[in-house]
Amino acid sequence: MSQDPGSGRDEALVYQQRCEDFRSLNGFLWQSPLLIMTLSGGLWFAVASFELTDQGRSYLLNFAGLANLLMIGALIRLRWVMQRVLGDIRKYDGKTVTGSNFIIVGIFSTLLLLAAGGSFMAARTPSDYFCKVPEGAVTKTACPI
Repeated sequence: MSQDPGSGRDEALVYQQRCEDFRSLNGFLWQSPLLIMTLSGGLWFAVASFELTDQGRSYLLNFAGLANLLMIGALIRLRWVMQRVLGDIRKYDGKTVTGSNFIIVGIFSTLLLLAAGGSFMAARTPSDYFCKVPEGAVTKTACPI
């Protein structure tokens, strides 16, 4: 802390900005999983709905799995940055800096890891998981199950 006459005002502005930063980052934390779920769901819909080769399906499913894994890293990094900002806010308030709490990120990461695993598993042999029933067919005997 500097001893300049305007330093108290500067610190208050920094505190206010850090609080706004934290609120913004918190919004990103809760919106990010929705974005990746939309991406994964759209890719799975494309794989299940469109006439694609097995290689094309594998590419889309592998991309979905990779996107899920990358999002885990992004969420962990985002939460780490949030923890740093929160530490600055608590220092300004004169409170002790608390340890990290990654429970929500852990839950999101677990779900994303499961989704990535499902995508990678389906990408190995997509024809075992996705098949189109010919229009007008009564049963699914056309699907190799």
